[in-house]
Order: sequence, then C-alpha cells, then structure tokens
Amino acid sequence: MYGHVTRYFHDRKFGFIRGEDGNTYFIHYSKLNGEYIDSGYYVFFKPFQNDRSDYNARNVVVIEAPERKRKHGNTRK
Repeated sequence: MYGHVTRYFHDRKFGFIRGEDGNTYFIHYSKLNGEYIDSGYYVFFKPFQNDRSDYNARNVVVIEAPERKRKHGNTRK
C-alpha cells in the first residue's frame, strides 16, 4: 500500500502514515528496515495487525522524499 508520512518523531522513534485507503497507520522504528523517513515522504508499506492495533505498517520503502526547504529563503547576496 502507498501513503504519506504525516508525522514522525525521531526522538521517540515512531510516527504515522496516511494510507491510500484513508486510514492512519502506526509505524515504529523497528519496522523501518534501515529506511530514513520524515514528514511528507511518500512511501510504500505493508499493513499488518497486532494485539494493540489493526492499523500498523512494516517493510516501509521510501518512494519520494521532498527536498528540505530552507528556513530563511534565498541565501544568495
């Protein structure tokens, strides 16, 4: 399934992905398989269920990562 990362908390090692089906999926660092994700990334993932939630993500692969925007605009003088 495809989706967009809506939030990812690097300090807490978890986040959320809005799937193409409209559901929000929980993602934990342990299920990233070494991928780096951040808010706004377009990803492919496999949904799964566990005893805590029906909406979890694993095997996340980044499809598209938007460029980071500069905080202070143009740096040319």
